[in-house]
Amino acid sequence: MNDALKSLRQMNKANKLVRFAFKKFGPKSYKRGQGALLQALLDHDGATQRELVDELGVSRGVLKDCVKKAVRRGYVVIGDAEAAKTYTVTLTDEGREVAVKRRKAHEKTAEEILSVLTPEEQAQLDALTEKLIVAMKDKGVSCKGKGRKVHRKGHFKKHGHAHGECTHVHHHHHA
Repeated sequence: MNDALKSLRQMNKANKLVRFAFKKFGPKSYKRGQGALLQALLDHDGATQRELVDELGVSRGVLKDCVKKAVRRGYVVIGDAEAAKTYTVTLTDEGREVAVKRRKAHEKTAEEILSVLTPEEQAQLDALTEKLIVAMKDKGVSCKGKGRKVHRKGHFKKHGHAHGECTHVHHHHHA
């Protein structure tokens, strides 16, 4: 195994462990569903359906179900938008409180994970990962379309993937 492959395997292992740490120590439902919706609204309260679909990378139907649940829990209210065929979603006081609490818990978990690094090491990590991200994007590799939507039955076998996300530029996914 060459040094490049060893480095990428180490990076992948670290990424998996960080994700598991967030699942174990972080707030529940932060990245998906209502947790993701509340976080998006914390940054852009009163966003339209279209803006939230783009921000969260979900279909209108998935967003609608998520918003309905959040309305039932008293976290958000739905309003009329200026554009036709869309609506706005706004946090209630309770929704804002839950979102802020979850964000603080998420930030605390992130700080605990990175506490083993000095500020200089964290800056180096940021610079190196950004350099890799830019290089991959320049080569046409993207995270767009990853996630649940590409986990269609037979997708990975059809395209020769063992498992995991598909980021190949050789074929395109149609949601």
